[in-house]
Amino acid sequence: MPGSIVSRMTRIALPARRRALLSLALAACCSNAIWPAVGFTQAAPPSVLRRGVFGEPESLAPRESGVSGEWVMLRDLFEGLTTFTADGRIVPGAAESWTVAADGLRYTFRLRPGLRWSDGSALGADDFVFGWRRSLAPATASARAARLYVLRGARAVHTGKADVASLGVRATDPRTLIVDLEYPLPWLPHLLAGEEGFPLPRKAIERHGSAWTRAGNHVGNGAFLLAERRARGSILLQRNPHFHDRERVALTAVEYVPSDDTRGLANRFRAGQLDVNGWPGFPAAMQPALQAELKRQVHVGPIDSVRYLRFNTRRPPFDDSRVRRALSLAVDRSVLINKVLRFGEQASVRALPAGIPNDHRPASIDLETGTQAERLALARSLLSAAGYRLKKPEPLRLRLPSGNGDEMGIAVAAMWGSVGAPTRLEQSEIKSMIADLRRGDFDVALSGAQDSPAVESYLERFRVGSSYNTGGYANAHFESALDSALHLVDTAARAAALNRAESILARDHA
Repeated sequence: MPGSIVSRMTRIALPARRRALLSLALAACCSNAIWPAVGFTQAAPPSVLRRGVFGEPESLAPRESGVSGEWVMLRDLFEGLTTFTADGRIVPGAAESWTVAADGLRYTFRLRPGLRWSDGSALGADDFVFGWRRSLAPATASARAARLYVLRGARAVHTGKADVASLGVRATDPRTLIVDLEYPLPWLPHLLAGEEGFPLPRKAIERHGSAWTRAGNHVGNGAFLLAERRARGSILLQRNPHFHDRERVALTAVEYVPSDDTRGLANRFRAGQLDVNGWPGFPAAMQPALQAELKRQVHVGPIDSVRYLRFNTRRPPFDDSRVRRALSLAVDRSVLINKVLRFGEQASVRALPAGIPNDHRPASIDLETGTQAERLALARSLLSAAGYRLKKPEPLRLRLPSGNGDEMGIAVAAMWGSVGAPTRLEQSEIKSMIADLRRGDFDVALSGAQDSPAVESYLERFRVGSSYNTGGYANAHFESALDSALHLVDTAARAAALNRAESILARDHA
C-alpha cells in the first residue's frame, strides 16, 4: 500500500453537486450553480457568491488540473456529457440522453439541441472528440490523460504508438457522439460528469494557443464564464448567457478567493468577506470555537476520501521495499485518529476508502499484524538490514501542502524519528508542491485521493503513466493484474481480480 494512514475524513459540509465532494465548510447562502443546496441560514441568496477555495489554480483547462480546488471552478466553467444533482445522482448534462450496447463497449450520446460555447459559437459532438484527442496526443497530453484509458485505443495514442484518429470516439453528426471502450465501465456516466467528460473549444485553442485559458480568451460551456483573474488574487466568474439551462442559474456571478491559508479563509468568513468556504474548510483545532460562534453556519459531514504518504520509489533508499515497509509500519494510525485529528477519521492501511461498492478487502495486510510495539521493532530491523542510515545520512524530506496536514506531519515525523529515520518537514503552497512532485523532487509526500466510487479508480492512480503516480511506482505484475480485472464483465469475478491487483500494491508499500 502507499502508506495509507487515514480514510473517510469526516470534517465536511455544503452538499453541492455530488455527495463525495463534500468538505469541511462554512456556509451562509446557496450553492454556486443551478443545483439547490441545503443547510444555509439566509432566506434569499445574494446575486454574487463569494467563495473561498484551497490553493491557487494550476490551470483552468479541463484535465490539466492538479490543485484540489480547481475542480470546483472547472465545474462552473464547463459541463460534461453528464452532470451531478445536489444529492449526487447522475443526470443528463450536455447530452440529453445516451444508450449502451449489450456488451457495454459502446455508448451513444445524443447532445442537446442548440448547444453553444460561452462566446456564442456552436458546440457539437466534434468538440468532445477534439478534446479527448488533444488530451491524449503525446505533444499536448494533459496531466490527467491516463484517466481516459478506458477509451478504445487511448493508451496506444497516449504513448505514441497510434495516431489520434484511431481513438475510439467519433461524431456521426453535430448531435451524435459514439464512444467505444477498451473494457466495460458501468460507471462511465459518472466519469464523464467530471473533467474527463468536458469538451474543449477548438477555435479558441487554435487562436490563442496556451493563452486560451486567460480571462478574455477563455471559452467554456458551463453555467458561468471566466470574467477576470487577478494574479494571486480573486477569480471572477459571470453567468454564461449561452448556457443551455441559463434560466435556472440564480446567481449573476461567483467570486473565488484562492488561498493556502485555511485559517485565514475561515477568519475571512467570520469577518463577512466570504459566503462559503469549502474543503478543507478550516484547521481541525478551530472547529469547537467556530461551532460555538457560528452555530448552524458550520457544517460537518462524511466524505469518501483517503490520505496517504507517497514514497518516491525512484530515489534511494525509497526504491527499497524494506525501507518503505518499515516507515509504513512505524506510523501509529490509532494515535493519528485518536490524538491528532480526533474528528471521526478512520485508520487505513489501503489506497482506497472503505465502503466502495463491490470492494473485496485483501485478506491479509502486514501493516496490521502484531502489536504496535512489535511493528516498531520490525521497522527498526528492516531499516538496519537495508542500511538506511548509510544510504540516507541526512533527514528525509516529508512534503506537506501549506495549511493542510501540519499536525499529521509533525506526528509522523516524530514516529519515524523514533525508529531511526530523522525527518524534516517541508511545506509550500499546494501548486508549488504538486509541481515538485511531478518533477520527482521529494522523498515522501502527504497525498491522497477522492475519486469515482469504484475500486479501480483508486488503484489506477498507481499505474505507470498516471499523472497521480508521482512516486514513480512501477510493477508489471500489478499492471497486468489490473488490466485483467478491468476486462472482466462479471461483477464478482471483477471484484476478486481487483483484489489480487490491490494485494500486489499492498506488498510493495508504494
